[in-house]
Amino acid sequence: MSLNAQGYFNALRSYLNTKHYAIKETEGGRVVLKEKVYPPDSKEPITQRVRLAVPGEAIVINLDKKNNRGESDPLFHFLDDQAKPWSKRCDYVIFHRKGERLSAFCIEFKSASLPDSLVDQIESSEAWCRTLHSIIKHYTGEARKIHLTKYVLSCHPNPAAYLDSDGKYLQRDHTIRHYLYKDIDGLSLDALDNTNVEAIN
Repeated sequence: MSLNAQGYFNALRSYLNTKHYAIKETEGGRVVLKEKVYPPDSKEPITQRVRLAVPGEAIVINLDKKNNRGESDPLFHFLDDQAKPWSKRCDYVIFHRKGERLSAFCIEFKSASLPDSLVDQIESSEAWCRTLHSIIKHYTGEARKIHLTKYVLSCHPNPAAYLDSDGKYLQRDHTIRHYLYKDIDGLSLDALDNTNVEAIN
């Protein structure tokens, strides 16, 4: 059964474990994402905050949320999570509805480095979104196209060596858009620039 965007968004809000994973913090009408990162030439982490305006409505999921033991629970509790591909995850997935368009943003916070492993983290989060979509479709018959984009944020002092000739996308994966924290903070979700939009049907 194909739902309209509002109906599917309502379903997501109902089916997701928002008590544990959803982020509710806002500031000046913007949602707040935050993560500890290491600034360049610093041995002490800081809490990096990114504020994003939400035209329409959003569900902000912290996939890397820690439990009471300071560990991340398995994404799929019935699968062994030790060093398996599905144990990888990015920091945040944002489900966004504006009008009849449903979007998913996979976002990873990094410090002053862009390690090779970040591609696996973000690719795994795309797989998580596709799995979630498939589970809902198989169990309930409800479906809606989701437009997915991927981002890595950093405070890298010179990210050009890791980026394409336009200085926007990772050389290792042209679908992952890079932003410096100072450039993305305060933007609107529908202003995030990424021409590589993948469809989840």
